[in-house]
Amino acid sequence: MSVLHTRRFSSWARGHLVCRVEDVTDLFALTFDDGPNPLASERILDVLARHEARATFFMLGSNVRVHAPLARRIVEMGHEPAVHGDSHWPMPLLLPGGIRRQVFRGAEAIEDATGVSPRFYRPPFGFMTPGQARFVRNLGYEPILGDVYPEDPHRPGVDAIVRRVLPRLRAGSILILHDGSPLGPANRDQTIEALEIILADAALGGLRGTTVGELLKRSVEATA
Repeated sequence: MSVLHTRRFSSWARGHLVCRVEDVTDLFALTFDDGPNPLASERILDVLARHEARATFFMLGSNVRVHAPLARRIVEMGHEPAVHGDSHWPMPLLLPGGIRRQVFRGAEAIEDATGVSPRFYRPPFGFMTPGQARFVRNLGYEPILGDVYPEDPHRPGVDAIVRRVLPRLRAGSILILHDGSPLGPANRDQTIEALEIILADAALGGLRGTTVGELLKRSVEATA
């Protein structure tokens, strides 16, 4: 079980990070980290198109600069770009100046490649303190984590990924998956195969995958 699913960590993280969204009945946020990745991102786009789903891609600036056309393709397909840092440095190892550089350099790479200014940030390894979250918000980015994480980059098997997702996935959830790696192009076959199953099963339950931005918007509209 991911530490994200433990009661103590989940309660702590929800105090300063967006982990899920309430007051939404038919949507969950679908997110991918560490791309873009030429071995997987295009195939994930194909799966999303088949299921009429949208997603938020938390991109690494270092990968965006190498694969700028792919980052642009993600946005052209109607998906949302977001910042995952520039080079996947863990937040606890960074002073404020280092955090600022990681966030701004990652955002700059995305803006240069796609023409879109990202609004959301996810910390590498999913960890940041409340003070760091406030610091990133003051930089203009909303910190996002999630409430469903099957640890797919460890390649536990398609069945394990699906089994770790479906019992936890519900309206308002933010699902964390990976299309890339900070080490460069990576095999994400298991994630892609599991994604097909997850989206099909979610649809049977009346749920559709969408972007973080759309999920938050729907929540605001529901409470207005």
